[in-house]
Amino acid sequence: MKKEDFLGFLPFLFPLWLLPACDDEVITPVEPQMVVEGWIEDGEFPVVIVTSTIPLSGESMPMDSLRNYILRWATVSVSNGGEKVFLTGKYDEGYFPPYVYTTTRMRGESGKNYTLEVEYRNMKVRAETSIPERPEVKRVWVEKSNTNDTLFSIKATIVDNPAQKNYYQLFSRVGSRKRQFQAAYMGSIDDDEMEGTASFDVRRPREMALKRKYTPYYFSGDSVAVKISQVDEKSYLFWNDYTKNLNTGGNLFFATSDNIRYNVQGGIGSWCGMASHTEYLVIGK
Repeated sequence: MKKEDFLGFLPFLFPLWLLPACDDEVITPVEPQMVVEGWIEDGEFPVVIVTSTIPLSGESMPMDSLRNYILRWATVSVSNGGEKVFLTGKYDEGYFPPYVYTTTRMRGESGKNYTLEVEYRNMKVRAETSIPERPEVKRVWVEKSNTNDTLFSIKATIVDNPAQKNYYQLFSRVGSRKRQFQAAYMGSIDDDEMEGTASFDVRRPREMALKRKYTPYYFSGDSVAVKISQVDEKSYLFWNDYTKNLNTGGNLFFATSDNIRYNVQGGIGSWCGMASHTEYLVIGK
C-alpha cells in the first residue's frame, strides 16, 4: 500500500492523530476499498466487522468520526460448503468499531472450510479460511517482573504435535467490558520454533488510543482473558506480517504495510478460522 492510498480501517491501527502531517504533499485521490476483519471459531458464531478505508490527510480525526466509515448495510454471508447463511448487522459496544455482522444459525467446526463474501454498493470481497483442531495448552500463568513490582507478564505452555504442521496465534483482552480480543504483540507462532512443548510470552496488545506509553507487560489489578488459538497458514501469515510491522515501524501503514499478506480478495483485511483455548486471569490476585 502506497502513501497516496487510503488508510485501512482495522481496529489495530495506531491512532490517526499520530500520523505525520502531509500539508506540503500532494495526495492523489483513489477509490475507497472495503476493509474486513472477521473470524469464526470452533463452537462459536462468526463475527465480521466491515468498514471502508479512510482518506489520508494531515488533519487529526476524533474517534467518533471513525464511525462514519462503518459499512452498515453490507450483504455478508458465510458458507461451509453445504450451507450458506447471511449475517445480520447490529451495534455492539463490546467491539471497535461498535458494529458487527453475526448470526446464530452457524457455529464453527474444526476440520471445515468457510467462505466469506461481502458486498456493498460496487465493492465485493471474498475470503476463505479453515478451522484446525484446538491447541493443547498445558499451562497459563502470571509472573511478576524482576525490575518492577507493578508489572507482570503472562506466559503459556503449548504442547505441539510434531507429526502435524501447526500455526498458533496468541490473543489477549484487557478489561471486563470488551468482547473483542486483540493479537498479542509478537504472538504469531510457527511450530518450526517448537520442539514438542514450548512456552511463550502472551504480551499485551498495542491498543488503539492507548493513553500511556506502550509496555508488553500487564498491571496489577488488570482483568485479562488469554486466548491461544490454532489457525491455518493464511491466517498465520497475515498475523505474522502484522506483528512484524508493529515491531519494525513506528506506524503500521507508513512502515512496510505493503508486505502484509491479506487473505481477503478484492479488499483489505483478514478472515480467520481458529480453534481456541481461553483462560481468565486477574493480575496480582
